[in-house]
Amino acid sequence: MDAILMSLMTALNEQLLINVYQRDTDDFYTGYVQSLGKQRVLLSTYNDAGIADGAVLISFTAIDQVEFAGDDLVDMSFRMRVAAEKHFLTMAEPSPELHFDPRKSLMHQLAAQAQRTGEVILVILADDDAYLEGQVTAVAEGRMTLSVFNKFNYTDVRYMQVDFADVLVVEFQGLELHLESQLVQKRNELHHVVTKIIQNDGQLKSVFTDAQAAGTLLAAMPKGGDDQFYVGTVKAINDSVVVLRLKDMAGQFGGYVALRLTSLQSVTLASDYLQTVQAYSDWMMANHLEKQPVLNADREFDSSSDLFQSLIQEAAAFERVVRVRTKDDDDHLMGVPEAVGPANFEMQLPSDSEPALVAFDDVQEIAFGHIYAYLQEARLHHER
Repeated sequence: MDAILMSLMTALNEQLLINVYQRDTDDFYTGYVQSLGKQRVLLSTYNDAGIADGAVLISFTAIDQVEFAGDDLVDMSFRMRVAAEKHFLTMAEPSPELHFDPRKSLMHQLAAQAQRTGEVILVILADDDAYLEGQVTAVAEGRMTLSVFNKFNYTDVRYMQVDFADVLVVEFQGLELHLESQLVQKRNELHHVVTKIIQNDGQLKSVFTDAQAAGTLLAAMPKGGDDQFYVGTVKAINDSVVVLRLKDMAGQFGGYVALRLTSLQSVTLASDYLQTVQAYSDWMMANHLEKQPVLNADREFDSSSDLFQSLIQEAAAFERVVRVRTKDDDDHLMGVPEAVGPANFEMQLPSDSEPALVAFDDVQEIAFGHIYAYLQEARLHHER
C-alpha cells in the first residue's frame, strides 16, 4: 500500500499520465491524478480513443498496480495526440464543475455533489460483480442511497443503501453517464418493451431485409459471443453476409461489421437497451456529436458482390486496418490484409510476428471503419 500511495503522490506532483490497474480484474484506468485523499484517489480519465472522458474515484484497496511507463502508455499518449490534432469530438466540460478537498472524505464529497447535480454515477462494490448505475438521492455519514437505473431493463426499479466502506470504484461525468443522466430525466416517459428475439433458424436474410427497408435499429448476437453483440442498422444483405452500420455504447457511429449469417445466434429487434441506444443516438445527432470527423459514416455497399472478398481487397489496396474473426479462433486478428488470393489472404499484424494466413471460407466477421482502426492506421504510418 505504501508503494501504491507513493506512486500516486509522484503522479500527482509531477502530473504524469498513469495506468491504474485493479485487483481481481483486467480492467484499468488511464489518466491524471487530480486529488489524493486518505483512502481514495481521484483520476481524470481518458477513453481508448484518447479522448478525455470523465473521472473515477478509486479506493486504495482496489488498486493492484500503478504504471508510469510501458507500451500501453506510449500508445495512449499517441492516441491522445491524434485526438487533439484531428479535433475528435467530445462534449463540453461538465457544468457545474465538481470540487474536492483532499483533507476530507472524497467519497462523501462526491456523493453529496452527485446528489446536488442529479448526474448518474457508476458504482462498483466489493464482493459484487454487478455495476450499479443511478442517481444519489440521499447522503448520510458513511453511506448514500442510490436510485438504480437499468438501461437494459426499465422495469428494474430499486433504491439501494450503499455503505462507503463497500465502494471500490465510482465513475462519474463521462460521456455515457452524461447521456444516461439525460435519459433518466425522462424516466417517467420511458416505457418497457417486450424483448423480441429472432433465433437463427435459417431465416435471418428476410429479417435483415425487412430491417433494412424500415431502417430498424437491431442487435446481432454471434454464436458463442459470451454476451458480446453488435448494435446497428442494416447497410447491405445477400444470401450469406450482412453488413451493419454500428452504434457504439454512447450512440455514436462505431464503424461497420460484415457478419456471416450462419455465424449468428440471434437478432434482437426490440428491447429496452435498443431504446436506450436510440435515445443516446438522438442526443448525439442533436448535439452534432454523431461521428468523429475522420470517419466515413456514409459508405455504400454492393450486395451483389462477394462482400468478404471485396472488403478485404479494398482494405489491402488502401492499407486499411480491419478486424477479422474466423470460425476456429475466438480471438480477433486486427491488422492490414495483404497477398489477397481467390481463396485466402494474409493478415499483417501490428506485432513482429509472421503474417497470419486466413481462408475466406473460415471468416465469420470483418469489422472496419471504426475509430480504433483509424488510430491503428495512424500509428502504422507514424512508425514508417
